[in-house]
Amino acid sequence: MGIFITMNPGYAGRSNLPDNLKQLFRQIAMVRPNKEMIARVKLYSQGFKSAEKLSGKIVSLFDLCLNQLSAQSHYDFGLRALKSVLVSSGNLKRAEKAKLENPEKEIDDAWEQNILLKSLCDTLVPKLIAQDIPLLESLLSGVFPGSTLIQIREEKIRNQMEALQKKYNIVANDQFVEKTLQLYQILNLHHGVMMVGPTGCGKSQAWRVLLETMERVDGIKGEGYIIDPKAISKDELYGRLDSTTAEWTDGVFTQLLRMVIDNRRGESSKRHWIIFDGDVDPEWAENLNSVLDDNKLLTLPSGERLQVPDNVRIMFEVETLKYATLATVSRCGMVWFSDDTVSIDMIYRHYLMRLRQDDYDSLGDDPEEKKEGDN
Repeated sequence: MGIFITMNPGYAGRSNLPDNLKQLFRQIAMVRPNKEMIARVKLYSQGFKSAEKLSGKIVSLFDLCLNQLSAQSHYDFGLRALKSVLVSSGNLKRAEKAKLENPEKEIDDAWEQNILLKSLCDTLVPKLIAQDIPLLESLLSGVFPGSTLIQIREEKIRNQMEALQKKYNIVANDQFVEKTLQLYQILNLHHGVMMVGPTGCGKSQAWRVLLETMERVDGIKGEGYIIDPKAISKDELYGRLDSTTAEWTDGVFTQLLRMVIDNRRGESSKRHWIIFDGDVDPEWAENLNSVLDDNKLLTLPSGERLQVPDNVRIMFEVETLKYATLATVSRCGMVWFSDDTVSIDMIYRHYLMRLRQDDYDSLGDDPEEKKEGDN
């Protein structure tokens, strides 16, 4: 068994390792990873026969994106983002292979490339600003000749969203529907998701509509919990250990997580989204790194470890990520909401529809409930 410690000197939100402990470990300086070899091994492990050819292309594309797309605080084209695309392509490959009648004959290099491209589009397109999407198309056709961006279908989700528009008093345009579908795709790939964009661009409405849409499509009840991390202290968010009595007191986030884990009221059969609505900065967000990565583990100062269940998603609603560290950004799926996601006309119509109601703050008429009432 080996024990490894990663050191990031001068990194915000981290504390230095004591010298007496540092002396017990052998130091190794890391310079640059061999991305192509890592990608090749990962693709082979996911069952791709053309891994050698695809690994070089996907690494080249990520390098081109890093160098040629605009510099945004929510962009990440590093090793963790690459690994995310490769793992999701493996999951997609297995799902698509199960639908084939004769996999041995139908699976070839072109089929595997299409699977990788779909995974790439599902992961990268949601985070891009509008000006960078044509550039990505150009880079994609250069690295994978003849390929284009693959659009999201998900007809069941799309149709149910349209049916829910009246209830939420919205008249959605194509951009809003597309962003909500992108959020759905990212939530299937990551358990940590960041919705980035200016105030009033539909972030809150998108996850609320999507949560109810998914509930109506698959019948699993959804619960959303909103936390403002900047309105409370770090101890109130995660909990604190009394230095005198060594007694542990849960914070807001820890209490929510424990409620789902304990499953006292059938929480395991529901879908839980915990939404942090506020600036993401290292002071409080760094503690979530082990929750957001593959470990899905929250370690408390009391020594207790809480494993995040599969039915929980950690979401961030934030205007900008300029204060966040790359360690936090790279662990999350990303959806960018631009100013044109919600038009002035949509805001105007939403306001008029709410004015027609007896109670301005209530939801509109639910088409499903109306149907049941008529029957």
